[in-house]
Amino acid sequence: MTTRTLPAPFSDLAPFVDDWALPTEKTRFERLHRVSLAELRRFYDAMLPRMDAVLDHLDQFDADELPDAERTLFELAMTFSETAHPIDLGWKDVDFEDAYPWHRLEFRTVSCGL
Repeated sequence: MTTRTLPAPFSDLAPFVDDWALPTEKTRFERLHRVSLAELRRFYDAMLPRMDAVLDHLDQFDADELPDAERTLFELAMTFSETAHPIDLGWKDVDFEDAYPWHRLEFRTVSCGL
């Protein structure tokens, strides 16, 4: 069970925190490619109806100074936005056999000092 918390109005999303509140683009991308479509669907179905409220709540804060609970909620929202496309596009799987091997991608971000 997680020790990270969410703002009280979003406590129903707590079961997703450990697996889906991911801090980096790389970890979110890796999660997408390691999860089954059924698992992704459960997360998607829980988050989609809450996203307007999540964004309204987060909009009250400076993104660079989020309290811990809001940071966790932000990470859930980021993961949702970066992993929703297989469901939105009606994919049959989260990966394609003939696609470029996702594990070979290198993520370079501002935080890497590049």
